[in-house]
Amino acid sequence: MLWLAVVLTALPLEVFAARPAPFAVAEDKVLVDCDAQARAQGLAPGLSVAQACALCPSLSLGARDRAAESGLLEGLAAFAYGFSPCVVLRADGVLMRFTDQASPVGDPHRIVAQVTRGLEDAGYAFEIAMAPTAALAWLCARSAMRCVWTVKDPWRLAIRALPLAGLSLVGEARAACQALGLARVGDLLDLPRPGLARRFGRETVWLLEGLMGERPEIEDFWVPAPWFRRRLSFPYPVETDEALAFALARIVREWVLVLRAREARVAGFTVEMSGEDGSLRAEAFTLTRPERDGQALMRLMRERLRGFRPGSAITAVTVSAPLIASTEGSLPLWRDRQWCEQDFRGLVDRLQARLGHESVRVLSLHPDHRPERATREGPWPPRAPGGRLHALAGRPIWLMDPPERLDVARGAPMFHGPLRLTQGPERVETGWWDGPVVRDYFVAVNPGHESLWVFRSARGEWFLHGYFA
Repeated sequence: MLWLAVVLTALPLEVFAARPAPFAVAEDKVLVDCDAQARAQGLAPGLSVAQACALCPSLSLGARDRAAESGLLEGLAAFAYGFSPCVVLRADGVLMRFTDQASPVGDPHRIVAQVTRGLEDAGYAFEIAMAPTAALAWLCARSAMRCVWTVKDPWRLAIRALPLAGLSLVGEARAACQALGLARVGDLLDLPRPGLARRFGRETVWLLEGLMGERPEIEDFWVPAPWFRRRLSFPYPVETDEALAFALARIVREWVLVLRAREARVAGFTVEMSGEDGSLRAEAFTLTRPERDGQALMRLMRERLRGFRPGSAITAVTVSAPLIASTEGSLPLWRDRQWCEQDFRGLVDRLQARLGHESVRVLSLHPDHRPERATREGPWPPRAPGGRLHALAGRPIWLMDPPERLDVARGAPMFHGPLRLTQGPERVETGWWDGPVVRDYFVAVNPGHESLWVFRSARGEWFLHGYFA
């Protein structure tokens, strides 16, 4: 087997949007992580907040958000699931298991290149490594060794040079190794196993055996959830739509990775904004067709939040959406009617985001022979998708309300000249219960070659009722 490890090297920082530099994350008044500018001024994890502020007066602080970190790791695992069905979720990264030779996405080097490219597109700070055992891959990633070792490589010899700092030694084993001057994995491997077990505990021996592939590795594989949820906190409260859009853009980049990896789409999603006063504002988005294009999703959110002014400053934003399996195949070579309809639905989504859900209306069929009552106006999308206006073939969509009475000359109706009847009559006789009508409809053409829909009433009067395109 081959294992690919991805370690997020700045997980506590990743959950904050638009971090001002220098910036650090604290928990229980102790620094957990800090950015490069803070480290350049002598700050490091483990310092107290008081010491950090004394060394760097311009330091900006954020409180650690473990819930947001868990959400980010869930998104990373969902992304990894697109490469391997065997994903292990760790405290600050993921492991993926592959076969020895290849996988459906290619050889080991290609897999690492594709995963690396996706993580870079999402803007993660990470380390990555591949090795024949899970423990070795994790150690190499924690040691910032971007290696790709397969079973054909002399990986057991290369292990000896790895630093012990990346090993998860338990109890007093780490301090004992430092006291004895053991700095490399090879230093531990040279020691007799029985004595090592007595001195450092059986857990250390098991760790080395797993590292060398001498002990079965039992992992709990991650089960993907049928939804996406990502939360970003702000280092300081924001009140502008620009700052909100910046955070949403970061979430969308990760969201698209998950959608592509899972071969999924979304038909609707919710954006939740946490206020400084403890309030929670939610904006729900309903799409006319399932979508996974990041630019389209971002356009919808920008349209809805254009000029957004919250009642209270926002401290965090969360995007959540159920995922649905994609049923679409490969993209067509040429644009066809289906893609034209998809473009139209995308336009409707943008109009609803800008004007409001109730502002976009649609005509649907109604069972009535009277043309003025044969359609009903309702919200988009229509509840009954079977009612399509192309069922009104032979009737115009543009109707006059009310019908316009026409003059008659020498027995022929007139509209910008005498009309020539080309089709008809079509008798409509109905409505005895709520307004009876008796009409004979014709398609007529005037000297200007306009195609019109006219009818003759029971009294012999002529009326213009509609225009054909």
